[in-house]
Amino acid sequence: MNDLASPTKELVSAVLFCEWDGGEIDVHAIDRVRDGEMAEWQEALSDSGLFTDEALVAIVAAWRSDPELLVDALLAGADEVSRRRLKAPRRQSLLPALLPDRMAVFG
Repeated sequence: MNDLASPTKELVSAVLFCEWDGGEIDVHAIDRVRDGEMAEWQEALSDSGLFTDEALVAIVAAWRSDPELLVDALLAGADEVSRRRLKAPRRQSLLPALLPDRMAVFG
């Protein structure tokens, strides 16, 4: 597993915690990370000015290798209940969130 060194991991968590201002991280943000959408968080680190370009490349490479590293960083400041809820794997709903353009009619 491509992990981050402890000081880097702690600094990343601190920057991301400040980015979302300690508010509620929603499950959809975590799902997007797990789906590989990390640009928002990469931009937050870049905008902080605390990381060199080389460090950002290494951090994002580690996230791409193991998205749970970013999930852990996002949840570092969350309360225990939220952390457990958002870390747990989710099953796809049996009901669609949005109705498709074409629905099959049974019967």
